[in-house]
Amino acid sequence: MKKKILVLDAFTNGHEAALAFIQRQGWAETDCEIVFCGTHPNVFKRLTEGPAYAVVPVQNSIAGEVTEVTKKLAEFRETGYDLQERDIFDLQIKHCLLAPQHVVRAGELERIMSHEKAIQQCGKYLDSIGITPDRRSKRDSTGNAAKAVAKLGPNVKIGAIAPRAAAEEYGLKILAEGIQDVPDNKTTFVLLQNEAVVRPIVVGIIGINGHFGRMLKGFFEQLGCRVIGSDLNDPDGLTNIMVVRDSNAVIFSVPIRNTPSVIRSVLSEVREGQLLMDVTSVKQPAVEAMLESKAQVVGLHPMFRPEVPFDGQTVVVCPARLTMPDWKIWVVNVLTATRAQIKWSTPAEHDGYMTTVQVIPHLGNLTSALLITEAGVSVSESLAFTSPFYRVMFSLMGRLVSQSPDLYASIIMENPETLTMLERRIAIEQRLVQMIHDKDQTAFEKLFEQANHHFGPDVTKEANELFMRILGVLSTLYGKNSVTLEFNKAQSRPGLLEKISKVFSQRQINLTGINSVALDGQRLQFTLSFEQSRTSDEVRRALEEIENWSDPKVKVLE
Repeated sequence: MKKKILVLDAFTNGHEAALAFIQRQGWAETDCEIVFCGTHPNVFKRLTEGPAYAVVPVQNSIAGEVTEVTKKLAEFRETGYDLQERDIFDLQIKHCLLAPQHVVRAGELERIMSHEKAIQQCGKYLDSIGITPDRRSKRDSTGNAAKAVAKLGPNVKIGAIAPRAAAEEYGLKILAEGIQDVPDNKTTFVLLQNEAVVRPIVVGIIGINGHFGRMLKGFFEQLGCRVIGSDLNDPDGLTNIMVVRDSNAVIFSVPIRNTPSVIRSVLSEVREGQLLMDVTSVKQPAVEAMLESKAQVVGLHPMFRPEVPFDGQTVVVCPARLTMPDWKIWVVNVLTATRAQIKWSTPAEHDGYMTTVQVIPHLGNLTSALLITEAGVSVSESLAFTSPFYRVMFSLMGRLVSQSPDLYASIIMENPETLTMLERRIAIEQRLVQMIHDKDQTAFEKLFEQANHHFGPDVTKEANELFMRILGVLSTLYGKNSVTLEFNKAQSRPGLLEKISKVFSQRQINLTGINSVALDGQRLQFTLSFEQSRTSDEVRRALEEIENWSDPKVKVLE
């Protein structure tokens, strides 16, 4: 596997430093992949997502400490990310003034752009050519500035401060070289490494036979940990006390309402050097119980069903007591291995937001389902009146009422913030009832305006874009010219979708949409939509060819 080396941007001093580090380490360039991240925060974000290297500047002989980097580095190390300094060296910086080919002299320039530090390092030169501070534009990197200048139209007189390599790459003219205020201008770069290795330990899971318990068992075993566990459904197995005694880290994966009492029942055996974690949907009661010990304490809330892989999902992390460096590193590396989106929080903040993210939506869907039920409205007949998007709303209600009521009762009733939010919702509904009774459209529209203002343009824009994407998926799933292909998940292999697509392309059938989903852990479905009619002879023959395959065996669903 290639070594991933993260840098700010292409054709920057950082890029040059990365190439120098590759030589200093004795690595072959063909064994390395340099990844451009655009900003230093993005460099650190990518570095904490898994094993990788990063090249970042930490000090300049003119501008001093690169605080946007050093502060981020300190923050991530404090959190627990084990970012090792693999190498360090000083790069001689030679700034060049670049411009479009039609610019003849530096004095013609009306504005320059570059990274903030490069602008600082060339302040005297910029003064000498009449570029006042108000005509110095900051960019994320010197390379980015050069690229932007290269894209400008004719007759635009804007320059960039960047390395010579950027001029060669983007076809810019070098108006002046070595324009830094101090000739001996050096930047100190470090090569950071995040190995993200999870130290193998003994992980004990109380509730190991539950849905999440089984998922966590498989996950930690893949990481090389030894996993032991106890469960009420296995009376002949280990007891909770035995699990605590023999484990380095203990995870409580039991029903929400039982979690605090289960934790307290084993506190007498908990050691100061242990780590306690839970995976419940309500954090304050469980974390408070774990904090009664002297162990390290982290509350976790995986925001997804255990049948769904971690990758791309969200895990809320509440480090209530995480002070020991070894445990900090272990927890962070475990979280990195999940490939999930990590949201750091506190138990109180988590429970407050869960009323918005979980409780209120669940209650809303339950209320709608009960309204339909008690009004005696036919669900199947209602679906005949819906468009595909409104069918999604019915599916949310149907999925909720088909789940374990015990789980949702705990999520709703055990959250200490539920009643406050529910009372607010009832008050809003009472106001709506009065508005509708009075046909007060002005007041009704003001509520829309109030909510729209609170959500803000960025959120509403993203919401509308997601809405359009969902409509695109639904048109594939429910379109008249769509078909679903189903096969056993065990038969899935690289190139399968390409093989299917080839059958249609050979018959000049244009695919307009593809959607895939794994069902019940066994079945995999591809839903395809076509530009041609589903009943056309070409489409029919293509489907017959696919259905006649012996490996994989594909079923065509109408």
